Amino acid sequence: MDTKKAIKKKAREIGFDLVGVTNLKPSIYQEEYIKWIEEGMHADMVYLERTKEQRLIPYSRFPWAKSVIVLGVNYWQGPLPKPKKVGICISRYALGRDYHYVLSKMLFDLSNFIKSRTEVKRIKYYTDTGSLLEKELAQRAGLGWTGKNTLLITEEFGSWIFLGEIIVDIELEVDKPKENKCGNCKICLDSCPSSALVEPFRLNTNRCTAYQTVENLGKLPEWFPSPGNLFIFGCDICQEVCPFNKNAKMTEIEDFIPNKLLINPSTSNLLRLKDKEFEKIFSKTPIGWRGRKIFMRNLKSVKNGLAL
Repeated sequence: MDTKKAIKKKAREIGFDLVGVTNLKPSIYQEEYIKWIEEGMHADMVYLERTKEQRLIPYSRFPWAKSVIVLGVNYWQGPLPKPKKVGICISRYALGRDYHYVLSKMLFDLSNFIKSRTEVKRIKYYTDTGSLLEKELAQRAGLGWTGKNTLLITEEFGSWIFLGEIIVDIELEVDKPKENKCGNCKICLDSCPSSALVEPFRLNTNRCTAYQTVENLGKLPEWFPSPGNLFIFGCDICQEVCPFNKNAKMTEIEDFIPNKLLINPSTSNLLRLKDKEFEKIFSKTPIGWRGRKIFMRNLKSVKNGLAL
């Protein structure tokens, strides 16, 4: 078995659902990215501007890199029970264990296998922590394509995918890129209650509920919450309506199975949580990573804004 096949086989044994190979050639979206930054659509995520050269021309940071192995893990937990009454929602990615913990261990194990199986001298792995355009790399590696909602969409698992990358200094044959299959569909654009998707493949982060409830550490904007949007941490609306997510396969990773306390949670019960109780429930979850202060800010704002 050749090296690439052996790496892919081991990746699937470890638990990765998708794996492909590409290189770190310059991004084909340099003009679009720079314009997006210049128009302030990245909100206050200044690191996206500060690291733009590394993202657009990755070999400026990794001149030794010859290949990048891109990996995907499915986190779709299946249909969730419908609420008995109107209540708040939490994004699926935050219902289980923080994916950074899960994928980091998987990437570590695969990196060790690569070290033992090849002549690699330099190797580096990331999961949503490096200055890489992960979705573009994933498309070039054949995992899926970037949808009009700016998320990676795969044929097997829809957009319910966490990504990771392993950069190596050995040459591996690249895989064939995926073609975009969104066609004329624009359900995601029409369904965004805050009109954050200003046009296909273009997100105004300032108006994105996911950004406001997770990344924004200051005061929430006056428009928040947008009409009918019950999400207090993240937002899945543009994914829920996507046709490619209708037949997504269930995850096989137990860490991503939802905490029962977070499925249709009681607003009043969450508001009563003290520091120790919050830590007990949310430790090692995306919500715990962000902290009680921001979570309570979001919860109170949605409760007041929608009169729950």
